[in-house]
Amino acid sequence: MVALLRALLAALVAVAAAATAARAPIPQQITWLYSKSLAKGAAFLGETLQLDEVSNLVQKDTFRIFRAGGGRFVGVCDSREPPACAGDPEEPANPGKETYTLIVSSKAEVDAWHAFLLPGNGTTVRVTAPGESAKFACYAFNFYDLDWQEGLGCYRWEVQYCLDPTWPQGKIGASPSPPLLSPSFPPLLR
Repeated sequence: MVALLRALLAALVAVAAAATAARAPIPQQITWLYSKSLAKGAAFLGETLQLDEVSNLVQKDTFRIFRAGGGRFVGVCDSREPPACAGDPEEPANPGKETYTLIVSSKAEVDAWHAFLLPGNGTTVRVTAPGESAKFACYAFNFYDLDWQEGLGCYRWEVQYCLDPTWPQGKIGASPSPPLLSPSFPPLLR
C-alpha cells in the first residue's frame, strides 16, 4: 500500500511539474518541400527565388536548405514523393495545392516581389497578378515553378501582405509564437 501511494504521489508531482513547465523557444524553423529532382528543386529556390543556400552542409547530396529570413529556412529533398499535379496546379481537379506563403510588410513589398518574378514569367516561373482579397483580408499573388514533373511546380507559392488589423505587423521574430513561414509538411528526419 505504501509503495502504491509513493507511486501515485510521484505521478502527481510529475504531472504538476509538466503543467508548470514553460515551452522552449523556437529560434529556427525549416519547412520541407519535396521534389523528384533535388537539383531542379534547389535551382528553383536558389536561382529563381534567389534564396541564399546554407553552404557546406554534410547532407548536401540528400537535401538542400535555403535561408527564408531570420531563423526561418526552406529545405528541398527528394526522399519522399512530392505532391502530384498534371499541368496547371491551379486547376480545381489537381490535388497539388500545398501553399508556401511569404509574409511581407506592405503592399509595396508584394508588388516588389511581383516585379522581381515577372521577367521569368513563362520561362522559369508562372506568376499571377497581385490583388486584394476581402475574404482572406490580404493583398497577395501566387507563383509556381514551371517544372511540375520534377521540380516544385505542384506547390502554390504566395507572397502576401496581411490586411487583417489583428495580424502582428512589425513583430516578426519578436515573440515565441509559431513561425510565420508555417510548416505544411513533417520534417525530413524525426
